[in-house]
Amino acid sequence: MRRVKKGFMACCCISLLFIAGCWDLADIEDTGLVVGVGIDNQEDSMQNHLTPKFTLQFVVPKVLAGEQGGGGTQEEPFRSLTIDEASLFEGAREASTASSRIPNYSHLKVLVISKEIAKAINLSQLMNFFFRDHEMRRTVHVLISEKKASEILSIKGVKDPIPALKLFYITENMKIKTAKMAPKISLGDFSANMSANSSFMVQKVQVLKSGVQIIGAAVIGGKTKKMIGELNEDETFGINCITGEATEGAITSVNEEKDQIISYEIQSLKSSIKPKVKGEDILYTVSINADGRLAEDWIPNSNAFDEEFIQNAEKQIEKELTRLIEVGLTKTQKELKVDVAGFGESLRIHEPKVWKKVKKDWEPRFSEATIDINVKVNIREFQIQGRKNNKSE
Repeated sequence: MRRVKKGFMACCCISLLFIAGCWDLADIEDTGLVVGVGIDNQEDSMQNHLTPKFTLQFVVPKVLAGEQGGGGTQEEPFRSLTIDEASLFEGAREASTASSRIPNYSHLKVLVISKEIAKAINLSQLMNFFFRDHEMRRTVHVLISEKKASEILSIKGVKDPIPALKLFYITENMKIKTAKMAPKISLGDFSANMSANSSFMVQKVQVLKSGVQIIGAAVIGGKTKKMIGELNEDETFGINCITGEATEGAITSVNEEKDQIISYEIQSLKSSIKPKVKGEDILYTVSINADGRLAEDWIPNSNAFDEEFIQNAEKQIEKELTRLIEVGLTKTQKELKVDVAGFGESLRIHEPKVWKKVKKDWEPRFSEATIDINVKVNIREFQIQGRKNNKSE
């Protein structure tokens, strides 16, 4: 029995020598944490052969630690490195020749692509490296920039001094504050849309005075795999309402009778797209039902406790919301001739036999479809201000 125990203990001691433990632990100070990547066109690229320029943004952990600990250092908490190579994969590898810390992409947050190169090159080919690389997470947010991507990644914020992280946090605001930007799209979503040959919207970032602003949308064509156009803030808002993504946001209209402002805050929004097939014609009914609150009005002597006032305000907001949806549809359906709002998916679900016939040539058919819009706005709240105190004695 003792021999058994001794043998068991000896085996346990020997096994400790082979336990991996933290043998491959890498100090964060020695790791090149890439949080942002920008892709631009090289200045000397030929018109028929574009060459990408690769910008990496690294976090400097020791500076962040110094800021958090009150070290008072003036060094930037990030640094950027630009590499010119024929392929992004080669550029990513060459970055190791210019940095003492090997680039690590497992913490990458945003990928910014300049509008110039997005309009000129097949994005499926351009982003092939990101789709394949094992370090890239599928949750990376993709943005299209009005200016050069390297310029966007050089603009830091006050609260978020690292530009890439600032962009990442702004992209999250679509769901909680505004519908004037496209929904955030991840690298995984981007890849899926490319594989399905679907047209889709991407958040668009631009320079705003000394900062950045994410507003509107870039439109990627399903067939061309390139940026084929863009939507302004009103057009983006309208498309977000059709897709049901506009669960938060403000609508401001002008009262026709009083020529005064009424602002409405969306608190919830439901959308449905129902197709109807008549022979060779495809018709759609888009129904929007919004609940929200009266956030502001500039109408003298208004009384929010008056039912007639509330009904008039609802009609006015309904009219403005209908206008926003119409401008969004006009731009996408009639001008760009793409389906970015899910009309094809609705047809596939409700009329699968028809969809099989038209799916190969869907977007040209979609551009001819008739779409009716029904909007219902409900004012559920107007706070405690009935404005009775403003009424004449």
